[in-house]
Amino acid sequence: MPTADRARVAAVRRFSRFYTRRIGVLQEGLLASPFSLAEGRVLYELAQRPETTARDLARELGIDTGYLSRILRTFEARGLVRRVASQADARQRPLALTAEGRRAFSTLDRQSAKEVAALLAPLPEPAQVRLTGAMAAIESL
Repeated sequence: MPTADRARVAAVRRFSRFYTRRIGVLQEGLLASPFSLAEGRVLYELAQRPETTARDLARELGIDTGYLSRILRTFEARGLVRRVASQADARQRPLALTAEGRRAFSTLDRQSAKEVAALLAPLPEPAQVRLTGAMAAIESL
């Protein structure tokens, strides 16, 4: 690997370490909740659609199906998720958040917005615009 490539790899890795530390994903509970980062993302994805399948969730998140299955079993046991009968295919059992699941997601969503606002608050508006622009550039690349 040429030196320039090593330097770019090192820069991306350094940024990744900085960002994960800064947003607190290495802490035990996501946003001081009982959920891990993966569980929080599963809740988020479930909250974005009225129902979905485990296969679609796994594909969307790029998550191992066995790991996702364990998360979903835990969510079902806690009353956060239910499986519903599919009207299109009796073999399918789409997933949907329960009212309790929606409340859990809502709490996480509010806390996340609050923490992001706190991260942005010390920056003057031009810096906030620059930061969010850089984030958009990263996403598009």
